[in-house]
Amino acid sequence: MEIRFVRPEEEGMLARNVVAAFPSKTPEALLHNMAGELQKPDEGHYLGCFDEHGDLIGSSLLMDFQLNVRGKMMDMGGTAYISTNFLHKKEHVAKNLIRVGLGAFAKTGRTVAALHPFNPAFYHKMGFGYCNETMMYAPKPQYIRSYGDKSGLSYAKPEEEEEILEFYRNHAKKTHGATIHPFMDRHRIFDMPYVVVCRRGGRITGYLTFEFVEVDHYTDMYHDLAVRELICEDMETMKQFLTFFASQTDQIERVRIYTPEEHFHIFFTNPDSGENRAFDGAIQETGRKSMGYMFRILDVKGYFARQNHCQFPVEHAFTLKLQVQDDFMEENDTGILLYISGDKVLLTRDREPDVVLKTNIADLSSFVMGAIPLSAFLWSGRMELSCEKYQKDIQNALGWREKPKNYTYF
Repeated sequence: MEIRFVRPEEEGMLARNVVAAFPSKTPEALLHNMAGELQKPDEGHYLGCFDEHGDLIGSSLLMDFQLNVRGKMMDMGGTAYISTNFLHKKEHVAKNLIRVGLGAFAKTGRTVAALHPFNPAFYHKMGFGYCNETMMYAPKPQYIRSYGDKSGLSYAKPEEEEEILEFYRNHAKKTHGATIHPFMDRHRIFDMPYVVVCRRGGRITGYLTFEFVEVDHYTDMYHDLAVRELICEDMETMKQFLTFFASQTDQIERVRIYTPEEHFHIFFTNPDSGENRAFDGAIQETGRKSMGYMFRILDVKGYFARQNHCQFPVEHAFTLKLQVQDDFMEENDTGILLYISGDKVLLTRDREPDVVLKTNIADLSSFVMGAIPLSAFLWSGRMELSCEKYQKDIQNALGWREKPKNYTYF
């Protein structure tokens, strides 16, 4: 078995492998661009696993992102399209591809990585922790609050693409959990059938993307309006978008809004999803939640060398021993000392720890991203803290109050 980057002349094997692994989800654009990507990558680099005969039996796409982690932009390795030949299932092909891919990211100095899981348990064993989540709300248009003004809205023009991308990049640099990828961002936004911008005072203050989705009716006059992405910088812009949704009562059955904002239903007078999925026989479903990417720290020491700030100052200076279990990357299976004082977290040596926190790498990754608070890990017994009085300060120093938010799928 050999793992190396795929060569241009191996495009046919690669395409067959990806299509077989994702028979209903392989984008045509990805196959169309594959030959060019193998020669001059824009999206990422294809890593291949080959058997003793030189046949491709597995592949993955390694991508370079910027990720906002606790308000600081970090280089992140993203893994996508992990594909195993159907004749070689359960032979550890995917596991070996992930291991080599993470090692390749670490060698370039990246200390964090992420992927979208097809099986969360599989990747949790490899040290990836649960991270961001997305809600889907589907109210009827007449139950969305209208504010009477949508005069700033227009369909995006081709000459506005760069301005919209710059607006998104600025948003990502201010949003914990958001990613930036030059290729993915452009396609995520502008491959959608409709892009709407809001301009106020001559400048873009928000945009959204949407498409129409057929619904089961006796007439083809009704569709759902699926809002795939909605980003705005202020509530006045949000009100214009909501007014636009609320005005679609004649041909739109429901407005499906995909959002990381878990309290978005406060904009609806009736948040009922219409699915009649009451789990106790009385209370209606208001929204559905789905997983986003899973996140992993590749290098614990390297991570804390960069993430050396607290979200809130600690009450007293102390030394924390962070005892990390990592069965997948041996260099992380270690203990480190952190001196925490004021609003700083500093790597240190030769100090006696005041408190010890024991954790596996996946749970530590979820904790530092704010996906799950320290209190939940301690309550469940998944983490162990030697002295409970330090719990609040450790949360303020290493955790994050805001949950990660991201729209990019990879």
